[in-house]
Amino acid sequence: MCGIVAISSSYQGEFPLENCLEAISHRGPDDRGIYVSERGDCHLGHVRLSILDLSSAGHQPMIDAAGRYVISYNGEVYNYRQLRNDLVRRHGQINWKSETDTEVIVEGFAREGIDFLDRLNGIFTLAIYDKTDCLLHVLRDPLGTKPLFITEQNGGIYFCSELKGLLAFPELKRSLRRESIADQLAFMYVPEPNTLYNEFRKVEPGICFSYRNGEQVSAQPLFAHLDDPIELTSESEAIELLQAKFSVAVGRQLIADAPVSLFLSGGLDSSAVAFEAARGGANIREAYTIAFSNEDRKADVQSDDLHYAALMAKQLGLNLCVIEAKADFIALLPELMPFMEDGFTDPAAINTYLISAGAREAGVKVMLSGQGADEYLGGYRRYLAEKFMRRIPVPLLSMAVPLGRLASRVLSGGANATSRRIARLADLAYKSPAGRVLGMYTWTAQKTISDLLVDPPEWSGGKAFSTLFDSYSEKDIVDAMMKVDQKYDLMSLNLCYTDRMSMATGVEARVPFLDFDLVRLMNSIPADMKIKGKEGKSVFKKAMEPFLPREVIYREKAGFALPIRAWLRNDNDVLNSYLSEERIRKQGIFRPEAVQRIMDEQFKGTRDHANTLFTLLCQQIWLDNNVTDVFSTVY
Repeated sequence: MCGIVAISSSYQGEFPLENCLEAISHRGPDDRGIYVSERGDCHLGHVRLSILDLSSAGHQPMIDAAGRYVISYNGEVYNYRQLRNDLVRRHGQINWKSETDTEVIVEGFAREGIDFLDRLNGIFTLAIYDKTDCLLHVLRDPLGTKPLFITEQNGGIYFCSELKGLLAFPELKRSLRRESIADQLAFMYVPEPNTLYNEFRKVEPGICFSYRNGEQVSAQPLFAHLDDPIELTSESEAIELLQAKFSVAVGRQLIADAPVSLFLSGGLDSSAVAFEAARGGANIREAYTIAFSNEDRKADVQSDDLHYAALMAKQLGLNLCVIEAKADFIALLPELMPFMEDGFTDPAAINTYLISAGAREAGVKVMLSGQGADEYLGGYRRYLAEKFMRRIPVPLLSMAVPLGRLASRVLSGGANATSRRIARLADLAYKSPAGRVLGMYTWTAQKTISDLLVDPPEWSGGKAFSTLFDSYSEKDIVDAMMKVDQKYDLMSLNLCYTDRMSMATGVEARVPFLDFDLVRLMNSIPADMKIKGKEGKSVFKKAMEPFLPREVIYREKAGFALPIRAWLRNDNDVLNSYLSEERIRKQGIFRPEAVQRIMDEQFKGTRDHANTLFTLLCQQIWLDNNVTDVFSTVY
């Protein structure tokens, strides 16, 4: 895993690539390189985290053997050995100079062009410059697993793996996108392709864009085969195929010339990955998990992940490395905020950072994660909730609002998990189906957002969400919601924070559930096999029954989160500093009285604003770091 920068320009300019590479050096601490075309129309940069072929033969930017193409590449292509053999079979002997996937990509492109890229299976972003035709080709993997940002300014088009790399170019204009502040409060992230800046966005996944002299000349969609249905005749066939393709996916992603380890929460998904890794003979000695004090866990009503993680580690003969999460970890936020620049404010990001940092300290460079299963196999509670609510006549749903609110109060207040869920569903019951689904994805009500902001923007995040949902409305409701999740919660949040927080420590996080062959199969499995009755991920649970303990497979669904409700029961120095009235008034984004009301209700336990309050805290830290020198003209 690495970091890349690429520029296509209409003029011969001097671009400070060294500043950009230094800004993203955490993504690739092992090596760096720069290429500038003879015409000065293309600049490529690269920082390297050595995973395959640790020698200098893997240096980038890399030039193909014929000297025509130059590549800067971030990621892993897991089928590169097969692709390498295929190239030799089709084109004859090739004088390979390394054992890297990078060389396979550039030599394949040199012989077969953009069509070769359609055969890649992995997590990646890449930029390939054609010195003969003066074309820069840019591609981001179709699931958006790896990041790539773009801005078009001053006669040039700039790309980089992280925003901070683009911000290292002093000539680039940047201004706050106020609507993204509302998006953060609503979703805990900024939906793609938007960012916190008006001038910067994320590159659309799965399309090979081509540029000449700072102008786009073509855009070729790739990877259509991920949606080609596999005909399944029965559930037993689906289970058998799922077992086989999942096993292959995990096996592929164990390829590395550097130490590999695992995220192990004790949930079904990470446990399944751990089992397959061990069954495949991987040389993995440790797995990593995070734990909270019993007091914090009970106060936040969270399940005891450590028990299940320890159970799986013992079964697989792994040493379980436990990172203990403490309330003072909130004080880490100012240090972590530069890596949260995408706008995600999910507390799970801190988990990922802490585990990755602990693993990197032990020499680990690669971690396997269980992310992606919920969004493709029907694992979220909201799928069950919406299926249930669609069966209830509208008059009965309207009666559910007061009854639900009453029940939520009886069940020991806002800190109780069951109470929170009932209250949330009661608030959604009176809405239209589309509005109800949107509400299941948001954490702060639109009225609360308007009350918090001094100058509320016209919020279109909900409209964009509803438009995407409506485009799938002909599908089964679970299928439609999973498609929305794949675009929003998976790509814009979960994969986003996993990449940034792991790479902040120099660790590559891999996601076997997003192997392209497995994704194609999961896309083909009918929704009624994924959710049966009250059981989410039913088909995958059945697939894992021969291999995992039932208490792991059928345990209650648990999120990968921190006990922030316990940590936000009382004010603390970080909250007092960044959410002080003086600071808020100075920045001019939020209304101090509205922020104070939310804090008071949280501390008193009368309302649950934990996610909103955590987002506000993250936003204030980010604004504090940027408002004076970057946005002083915006306000």
